Amino acid sequence: MAEREGEFAYEVEETVLKIRTWGEFLEGARVKVGLISDTHCPQRCPHYPTTLGQAFRGVDLILHAGDVGELWVLAALGSIAPVVAVHGNDDTDEAQRHLPFAQIISLGGKRLLLSHGHERDRERELAARTDNSWSSQLGRRSRRARTADADIFIHGHTHVPMCWTEDGVTIINPGAIASCNAMSRQVTQSVAILDIDDYGSMGIQHINLSRPATVFDPEFDTEVGFKESLRRFSESIVEAEIEEGFTQDWLHALEGYKAFQACLLRLSHECWRGEREQITANDVIDAVRQDPAVTENDRAKCVAAIVESR
Repeated sequence: MAEREGEFAYEVEETVLKIRTWGEFLEGARVKVGLISDTHCPQRCPHYPTTLGQAFRGVDLILHAGDVGELWVLAALGSIAPVVAVHGNDDTDEAQRHLPFAQIISLGGKRLLLSHGHERDRERELAARTDNSWSSQLGRRSRRARTADADIFIHGHTHVPMCWTEDGVTIINPGAIASCNAMSRQVTQSVAILDIDDYGSMGIQHINLSRPATVFDPEFDTEVGFKESLRRFSESIVEAEIEEGFTQDWLHALEGYKAFQACLLRLSHECWRGEREQITANDVIDAVRQDPAVTENDRAKCVAAIVESR
């Protein structure tokens, strides 16, 4: 079916899942759904945390809200429970070819919209990133859910775990497994569990994968803004000059963006493994000068961006 929000149109696939028998539903049995997003494996995370199996023990279904990475991630999750997934804005080419942008799931008397949460049009996405207000982000997501007649919108993208009701729509982000870019570390790796019964009642619980047996309240606060919220769950691993100079617009304007990103990611993985505390400007300059895959023009732009931000 086609859903439309203003000038934004996208194709939505629809799946009706009957996880339990009708008789079990009449007895009030609950459907337990595992929610996960932003695994980015192996680009930003070589493998998902070993505690994920414990967190998802007993789930009937797993929903992946995009930025999967390589598709073996879904096969691994499929060893726990059936998986429904969508692609994200920063996903692999393979994931974007084989996974839909959005998915409608009818489950336990509820209609769920599963989508990564980004704008399909790049200009609209870049414009949305300049807005630090949660109210506008939540408003966009609730409108998108209502155009799909959905009760629940499950998304990722922000790397901020949350659950919020906006204009009658329950908006859920399970949080992230991997970092939001090559210049940060995801401090809290989290997933969520959604319980639904056929009478329409539901419950949501977030799980911090470093302590899967304890209750985790992400304490979502719409008043502090997106950037302040993200700082609770993500931290920079680069010097200020790099963070200020290497904006997303700047990175995507490089002639060899993927080669430059791969070079930077090698340094990032050293930080994520604990082999270095921080990536310095000199580390980046040395790395791009030694990497034959990075073009001369991009090396020059890299040095200029760092010098300019000092």
